[in-house]
Amino acid sequence: MNSTAQRQEYIELTETPRMVGAPAASPLRARLRALSAAAARSPAAHRALAAFLLIGLPGVGAYAYFVEPTWLRIRRLVVPLPTLPLGLDGIRIVHLSDLHAGSEVPAWFLRQVVTTVQRLMPDVIVLTGDFVHSQPEDANVLTDILQGLRAPYGVFAVLGNHDYAVNYSGDRGIPGVEQIVITALERAGVTVLRNDQVEVAAGQSSLPLYGIDEYWSGRAHVPPLRPTACERPRIVLCHNPDVVQFLPERNTDVVLCGHTHGGQVRLPPFRPLLTMTTDRRYWGGLTARGSGWVFVSRGIGYTWRMRFAARPECVELTLRRSERS
Repeated sequence: MNSTAQRQEYIELTETPRMVGAPAASPLRARLRALSAAAARSPAAHRALAAFLLIGLPGVGAYAYFVEPTWLRIRRLVVPLPTLPLGLDGIRIVHLSDLHAGSEVPAWFLRQVVTTVQRLMPDVIVLTGDFVHSQPEDANVLTDILQGLRAPYGVFAVLGNHDYAVNYSGDRGIPGVEQIVITALERAGVTVLRNDQVEVAAGQSSLPLYGIDEYWSGRAHVPPLRPTACERPRIVLCHNPDVVQFLPERNTDVVLCGHTHGGQVRLPPFRPLLTMTTDRRYWGGLTARGSGWVFVSRGIGYTWRMRFAARPECVELTLRRSERS
């Protein structure tokens, strides 16, 4: 918290925070997830899969391997919020997710993404986790890459499952990875929120911004906001959109997530087969929920170098004081 007054306001809006976590998997499913996690961490597995696709479907495979993974899309959305303070009408938030630094994602591409964000001149920048691919050494490049991110009202982040080296619910990960990631982010000037809130202040107006820690790691605390109408909208950051089920519909007006990569590979117009979530409604894009919204980014990086119909995206959300049509 930034001040005693903000802490008191937060306490008044909430009750005692409760821990939420993904249910434990069966032994067989846990074993399958462990094997898939080992494959996800293996560069040899990435190369084998890429070679299979390139040989089996040369044209499609070449596009999905060489073109789309680093073909950045700038996506602009207008989000209507009737209770948005007049002083914040038109505020622009740029949302990035899932950088996966240190895996197969080239550093030059991540630097290009940062340059693109700065050219958009956002008011606020938010980052929703999976900054590294799972190993402690993956964080070495983070500070250098992200220190170029600047916004007048702040740069804020929450952690993802890969920042704990957790690849599925119940995975113990690698102890200490998250602290290495947090240190690298803070050195770059990024404020990391772990079940915490800040006020995004713009002149006489401000906006509550909540950051929920990672779901699969078992460290997510969801502040159960009272389900009553609020004078101001709230922005909630969480990596995994499965957290949305624990949030009251009338009090979390804009929830920003990542994690799914938009399925990473899909066949339009169908939804992706694999999203790594239990609630498949939130596989990607903007979805209305109650009186608010959920936006799930397709992310920047990848767990294996292959994207098809799921281009990496840098998302600019403009908040407007207007009714939802």
